[in-house]
Amino acid sequence: MAGPESLVPQQYLLGSAAPRPRTLWDIITTTAEMNPDAAALDDGEIITYSELIHEVEAWAAELHANGVRRGDRIGIRMTSGKRELYLAILATLAAGAAYVPVDADDPDERAEMVFGEADIDGVFTDDGFRFLRDSARPDAPAEKTNAPRPEDTAWIIFTSGSTGKPKGVAVSHRSAAAFVDAEASLFLVNHPHGPLGPEDRVLAGLSVAFDASCEEMWLAWGHGGCLVPAPRSLVRSGMDLGPWLIRRDITVVSTVPTLAGLWPA
Repeated sequence: MAGPESLVPQQYLLGSAAPRPRTLWDIITTTAEMNPDAAALDDGEIITYSELIHEVEAWAAELHANGVRRGDRIGIRMTSGKRELYLAILATLAAGAAYVPVDADDPDERAEMVFGEADIDGVFTDDGFRFLRDSARPDAPAEKTNAPRPEDTAWIIFTSGSTGKPKGVAVSHRSAAAFVDAEASLFLVNHPHGPLGPEDRVLAGLSVAFDASCEEMWLAWGHGGCLVPAPRSLVRSGMDLGPWLIRRDITVVSTVPTLAGLWPA
């Protein structure tokens, strides 16, 4: 008698072709090793990959010193368009914690709801980091930092709530990294100039509270490109963003058709 696996179409039995399990932190540190002097982030001042990793590791060590441990949940509500927002995200990941983003322009009521539902352990704001738990963690390991594992949660992003109470969706490092790897294997593979690389500059224009922002970030950091954040106010203006893209030498945009339709040809 045939086993259950014989009833499954072959196109669904491709586990052996899946990328190896890894974390988002593995991805960006590998990129930094391959492209240490390439631009990683440009908010008006460029920071290279080697500089980015050094700064993120310092932030992650500070989180650990403040009591953050692997598996914690860190809220992030910071002004868009600035490097500190992305340093906070990466430092949270590097510390083994999950980030829970809320747009800085969202009402306070939504921030309270999201952070309450996620039961966050600490929060980044424009004023810095604040730990919300009892600092006594006698069971915590003694490592300087707690690097993430593939099964750890990378982020928890909440739905808009348009069809009811907003729901938090937790994505593991393994799933997030598999998405980045799959995207890298598909994006611009047959383009005459090849896939993305260190010469590319990727727009970061979507709210980090929107899951598509992850695609922007990792289109850059998964290929050695430079992430170029734009203030949310500029993105919302629509028409004004087009000339800004030209001035900032943006080569890659991942966005929604409605926004792209507002830009002059």
